[in-house]
Amino acid sequence: MRIYGLMLENIRSFKNEYIVFPKKGVTVIHGETGSGKTSILMSISAALFGLQKEGKDPFRAFAYPTGKDLLRADALRGRIRLLFEHEGRVYLVEREFKRSSNSVVNVDRNRLEEYIIKEDKLIKVSSLVLGTEELNKRIREILGIKEGAREKPLLFTSVLYAPQFNIHEILSLDSEERGEIIERSLGLYKYKEYKKNSDVVRDIIKDKIDELTDKINELKKKLKDKNKEKLLEEKQRLERQLKELEKILVERQKERDELDKRIKEHQNRLREIERRIGELQSRIEQARKQEARLRDVRNELAKIALDLGKNASTSYTELLEELGRREREIEGKVRELQDIESELVDKRKEIEEELNKAKRKREDIMMMLGRLEADEENLTRQEQELNKQLEKYRDLLNKGICPLCLQPIPHEHGVKLIDEVQGRLEEVGKKIRELKEEETSRYKELEDINKRINALEENRGEVEEKLNKVRRDSTRLLQELLSLKHTAEKINSLVDEASRIEKEISEARSLEEELARINGEKENTISIIHGLEDKYREVKEKLEGLIAEKAGTEKSIKYIESEIQDIEKEEDELRQLEDEKKFHEWMNTTMNILDKLVDEVEKRVSLEMVSEFRRIFYMILNTLLQGQPVEVGIRDDFTIEPKIRIGGRIYTISSLSGGQNIAISLAYRLALNATVRTYSPFLRKTVLILDEPTTGFSQELVKRLSEVLRKIGDLEGQVIVVTHDELLKEIGDCKIMLERDPINHVSKVREQECDIEEFNKFRNLVEGLLRGSLQVDTVKMEKIEVEPAGFKPEVRLGAGTVQQAKRKSLFDFRDKSK
Repeated sequence: MRIYGLMLENIRSFKNEYIVFPKKGVTVIHGETGSGKTSILMSISAALFGLQKEGKDPFRAFAYPTGKDLLRADALRGRIRLLFEHEGRVYLVEREFKRSSNSVVNVDRNRLEEYIIKEDKLIKVSSLVLGTEELNKRIREILGIKEGAREKPLLFTSVLYAPQFNIHEILSLDSEERGEIIERSLGLYKYKEYKKNSDVVRDIIKDKIDELTDKINELKKKLKDKNKEKLLEEKQRLERQLKELEKILVERQKERDELDKRIKEHQNRLREIERRIGELQSRIEQARKQEARLRDVRNELAKIALDLGKNASTSYTELLEELGRREREIEGKVRELQDIESELVDKRKEIEEELNKAKRKREDIMMMLGRLEADEENLTRQEQELNKQLEKYRDLLNKGICPLCLQPIPHEHGVKLIDEVQGRLEEVGKKIRELKEEETSRYKELEDINKRINALEENRGEVEEKLNKVRRDSTRLLQELLSLKHTAEKINSLVDEASRIEKEISEARSLEEELARINGEKENTISIIHGLEDKYREVKEKLEGLIAEKAGTEKSIKYIESEIQDIEKEEDELRQLEDEKKFHEWMNTTMNILDKLVDEVEKRVSLEMVSEFRRIFYMILNTLLQGQPVEVGIRDDFTIEPKIRIGGRIYTISSLSGGQNIAISLAYRLALNATVRTYSPFLRKTVLILDEPTTGFSQELVKRLSEVLRKIGDLEGQVIVVTHDELLKEIGDCKIMLERDPINHVSKVREQECDIEEFNKFRNLVEGLLRGSLQVDTVKMEKIEVEPAGFKPEVRLGAGTVQQAKRKSLFDFRDKSK
């Protein structure tokens, strides 16, 4: 695991700050006391493993912070975003905290994003919103840390992170806890789990063998009681019998089908005979009924002759000639009336044209009279106005005043004005008289036109009356003509009908002879059908007996086959059970061999790891405690045995000095971290975080520690160190300096010096992801090809059937019965 960056919002002394860590080398965080150095490391722990429970230890907050330890005092909410890389994938985790009554809790909507780097591109694989416990569990799964979601992250604080004032914690743990941390961090715990699971698997295999043995014995007893050979002989006999029955059955079916065919042919002939008999009877009956109709037809012809004024015995040809003569006579009268009607229509048209012309002229005269009356009325108003004006001028003239400007004027000028008005009056009076004369002339002309119109309308009425009379006479004659034609058609129809009836009556006599012959044929056909039906019933009964016998034989065969199949199934089951028992017996032997092999592998791997741990531990310890008479023994279970050299002899002691204890604890942590980075299946090349590791160190010891950390950083490891020591600060490939505003209590990154290639580009990328401002590609999970996990031994249980077979890793197996 590598830490890439951190965003802090309202966390302790930080308001809103971003911190970026290089992927490798030593990063030193320094600054004055209270500037927020340890707050950064506490935030990393909280982001990964969540808030921890409160405790009495005043220094526990540096390793296991609570919400109160993190949330800024003047804030109601805070947030941490952590960007880290593990096994080639990049993860962004976000936790939000809020103040609730007297406590601070983790908001139950946390975010976890996963990215991969493919072809130099950052691709988002997933983005999840998780509850607090779900996120804790998911982070541990990603890191491969097998601890409960609610447990303290001891592996993290013992192997990856050395909290302030907690460097010695790894050695102060009891041997069981420390041993579990070492086994889990180095992957040795899987051997213990294998042993535990192996015992469970071996018990299951033994129970399975016993179970299979009981089933095998039971099946053998069942098969002994059954006689398969006898059943096979009986089956062959029944199959021969069935074959013979099928042959006879086919012959009887052919005989039945032939009889059925002959019966249907005679039945069809009988139906045809009955249809013909019915037809003949119907025609004969119809002919008898037609005799009465013939009399009716002759009576109708006699009545028509009487209506035409002829004798009842008059022939139909004479009647038709008489009707033709009358039709020609009426048609001549109709033509005469049509000629008269045409003349009257022409005359009516002439009158209407003249009448319309007179009406248009009357309308013109009336319009002219209207204009004359309007002109006369207008001139009369002018005359009245001029008379009023003349009276006014005379009155003003008597007073010596000008009627126009109302100023005094000479009498001669006033007389002149009055004369002008009188001249206009005479002219208007003349026009009125002329208009009245023209009105009198037009009214006389209008009176003459009205008389002419009245005369024309009276003449048109007379013509219309004559035209209506002609049309009525014409209609009456046409109706009479139509009646004559209808009578002629009726005579022709009656004559045709009489001829047809006479012909049918004549034919009916020969139909009676044919009917007698066909009735005899019908009786003979019925007799043949009855004989065939008796024979058909006899064959059908025999066929039904054969079918029933065949069905019984088939049922017996199926029963025997079922019994044989059951036996064969039990034989197959017996073979499978015997094979399965052999497999489990082989598996039990293999498990014994495998147990010995795993024991040997565990010893060798454990010895190799402890040897490497000793080498690194002694190298670091010798560097830190040069010239000290202290020696520390490392047992095979990673426990330490402090010793001291006195006068050339080595003595085991119960305790060391405070400084020596810190140096040994630090060397133990650094050696364990280095060993984990070499051997751990899930923490290779992981980060090392140290918080104030030089507390209580002399300058010489600080210098020696610097050399050790420099060597770790040079091995492509990531080391993050929080310190206030100026000498230790100088080892940093990247130095992050923090400063704090003492008034507002706000910490900030004052400067960051990084002697690392392309660090600025890396910092921009990390800050972009932390801010959420970086655009990245998004893909579905199934599109990403992931390298397969490392090999794990597997055991297959219940071989032989798919339902019983299961695959389980021996390192993951759990006995569900407990």
